Amino acid sequence: MLDLHKSENVRAQYSNDTKLSARYKLHDKHSINKQGFIPWIFEQYCFSPKDSILELGCGYGRQWEGKINNLPPGCMLTLSDFSEGMVNLVKDKFPQTAQNVNFQQIDIQNIPFEDETFNIVIANHMLYHVPDFNKAISEVRRVLKTGGCFYATTVENGGIRTFFHNAIKIFDPETEAFTQKIPFNLQNGEELLCQYFSSIERCDYEDSLSITDTQDLIDYLKSTIFSTTFPKEKFEDLYQYFEEIRLRDGAINIPKEAGLFTCVK
Repeated sequence: MLDLHKSENVRAQYSNDTKLSARYKLHDKHSINKQGFIPWIFEQYCFSPKDSILELGCGYGRQWEGKINNLPPGCMLTLSDFSEGMVNLVKDKFPQTAQNVNFQQIDIQNIPFEDETFNIVIANHMLYHVPDFNKAISEVRRVLKTGGCFYATTVENGGIRTFFHNAIKIFDPETEAFTQKIPFNLQNGEELLCQYFSSIERCDYEDSLSITDTQDLIDYLKSTIFSTTFPKEKFEDLYQYFEEIRLRDGAINIPKEAGLFTCVK
């Protein structure tokens, strides 16, 4: 079973935006909640004029599309990622002449900034990839100003992962796909964070998937780390299995959970 938080696996998954885009496509196209996760997140953020903001694990900067110019006056945003490829993508995506945006390759376990540098630190759907969680959060707390906010999103251990495991098991009874526990999840997040922050609030995003295009689901699975160990010829069997569900039920319905922890130093 491939480890979710081994550095070499993370590098392979996020060397460019191809795999990430396939996963976003499934959620964007087939989620029941039409508000969208990113617009919902921005309703939870609280930015003030002149805030210094650091995002760790920004990917290709998707959440900032159309939003950077709407930040309060005087805000300075640093977009960072563990992957050099992702940092290069965000540099190309956003004008490098922008006065309020910096780009930097950063490992969350060793953040290269002075103590109490940032008013806001953001880490969305990435903490479960970090090899040393406590070191990472210690670093986040160190660079966060007193009274500053740390925003971290994550998912549940069941839901979509249990659904995929049960389907794959039909074709590979010995599979361990999607059984590895997510180290930082909605259920244990508050317990893991409470020793570092003075207050923590969890807010859940209510949603599920209703998939009407089976190929989108297969493309999603092919984008995950699971695909590196699953025989390519069996993907056609998986497609037929899911397609039968779609034809019978009108859609492939999958539960999912995601949410945000807002932490104050």
